[in-house]
Amino acid sequence: MPPPDRLSALDAAFLDLETAQAPLHVGWTLRLDGPAPSLAALRRHIDARLDALPRFRRRIDGQQWADDPGFDVARHVHGMTLAAPGGPGELRALAGRLLGRPLDMDRPLWRLARIDGLAGGGWAIVGQAHHALVDGIAAVQVALLLFDGVEAEPSTWTAQPAPGAARVAQAGAARAARTLAGALRSPSFPARQVRAATEALARPAAPTALNRSLTHRREVAFADAPLEELRTAGRNHGATINDVLLAASSLALGRALKRRGDRPQSVKALVPVNTRTGEAGDLGNDISFVTVELPVRETDPLTTLRAVRDATKAAKSRGEARPLRALAQAAELLPGPGRRFVTRAAARAAAFNVVVSNVPGPPEHLTLLGRRLTAMHPAVPFLHGHALSIGVLSYAGRLQAGIYADAEVMPDAIDVARDLEQALDALRVGHREQAPTPWRERARARRRTTQRAKR
Repeated sequence: MPPPDRLSALDAAFLDLETAQAPLHVGWTLRLDGPAPSLAALRRHIDARLDALPRFRRRIDGQQWADDPGFDVARHVHGMTLAAPGGPGELRALAGRLLGRPLDMDRPLWRLARIDGLAGGGWAIVGQAHHALVDGIAAVQVALLLFDGVEAEPSTWTAQPAPGAARVAQAGAARAARTLAGALRSPSFPARQVRAATEALARPAAPTALNRSLTHRREVAFADAPLEELRTAGRNHGATINDVLLAASSLALGRALKRRGDRPQSVKALVPVNTRTGEAGDLGNDISFVTVELPVRETDPLTTLRAVRDATKAAKSRGEARPLRALAQAAELLPGPGRRFVTRAAARAAAFNVVVSNVPGPPEHLTLLGRRLTAMHPAVPFLHGHALSIGVLSYAGRLQAGIYADAEVMPDAIDVARDLEQALDALRVGHREQAPTPWRERARARRRTTQRAKR
C-alpha cells in the first residue's frame, strides 16, 4: 500500500481560507482550433492520463488525499453549448458563471467543461482546480501532461483503501521531521529578515473600492500581447517582463479606480513567487509572496515602468519571499488546529489591494486530440475581502492575461482587460519611439569623445 498522501500546511491553508464569496480555485479558459471532439473521446483522453496525476482521482479525507472509490471522469468533464450568437461575450459570460461555482468537496477537486457553439469555429475548455490541489506553476505542468497529442493506453486504475488514522499521523510526524531536518541543514533567516518580510506583508494598503467581496459570481475578461517585444522593452529600461506586467496593471488599475472616484497615490499588489527547489514535475503548492507598490496615480507608461522596476528591486533586495516560505514550512511542525490558527492570522494580517500573477508557460503550441491549443487565459483566485486578480501566462510567444473579478464589485472587468492591453501596447510602442536610432547613437558617441578631449 502506498504511503499516505498528507496535505501540506499550505494545501490546508487554501481550504481554511475559502469562503462562500471567495472560492479558492485556480481556473483557466482555453481556446482550441478545429471541431470539438465528442465528450466521450475527451473523457477517455483525460482519464487515460490521470495515472500521472494521482491527486486528480483523490478527495480530501481528514488530513490526507485518499482515492475516491466512486471516481468517475464523467463527474468532472462536462459538455456545454454556447447560446447564439456564440461570440466572445457569450464565452466570457459562461466562463464567469462556471468559474464562480465552488467545487464539490466530497469529490476530487477539479472540473472541466468542453464548450462548443463558438461563432467562427473552434471550441473552448473552461476548467478549475482547487488551490489546495495546484498552484499556478503546477497548473501549467498539469496542462503539459493532459494536453498532449500522443495516444495513451486506457487506465487500469482502481481505488486503494484510505490509510488509517495511525498511518496518517505517522506520515505527518515524518513530514515534520523532514521539514525540521531541512531547516537545520539550510541557512537560517535572521530574525530581522523574517520581521521585515512579515512587516512588508502587513504594511497597510490604501482603502479602495476594490477591497471587498460581495458574491461568488465572477466576471472574466481577456487580454493578449506579444511576449518578446515586451521583454525587449523591459530589458532596455533595466526591467523584467514581470515589471512590464506590473506597470501595465498599474495603469489599468489607475483607470478602473478613477472610474469609481478613487484616487489613491498607490495600491499594493500581492505577487506570488515560485519557490520550488525540487523536480520540475512536483505538483501541489510551493509558493511564497512579495508585495509591490503600484503608482496608480501616474499615467505615463515609461515613468510607471521605472517606478515599478525600482519597487520590485527593493522587494527583491529585502528578500521577502524566502522568509515567508520558511514560515509556511514551519507551520508543518504544528498540529492541525495550530496550522489553521497561523494561516488565518496571516491572512488577516496581509494587506493588499490586488493579486497580480505571472506564470511562465510552454513556448510551443500544445495539441489536444489533434486540435491546436491557441489561447490559455488564467483565472487567479483572491482572498475574501478582495475583488480582483490579474493573471498572466506566457504561451507560444504571447502574454495571455485573464481578469478575474467579483461580478458585483467589478462588472467592468472587460474595461480593465482593454486598459491592460492598451497599457502593454503603450509600453511596447513607447519603447520603440524612445529607442535611439543608430545615427543618434553615433552623434552621442562623438559628443562624448569631444567632451573628454576638452577636459
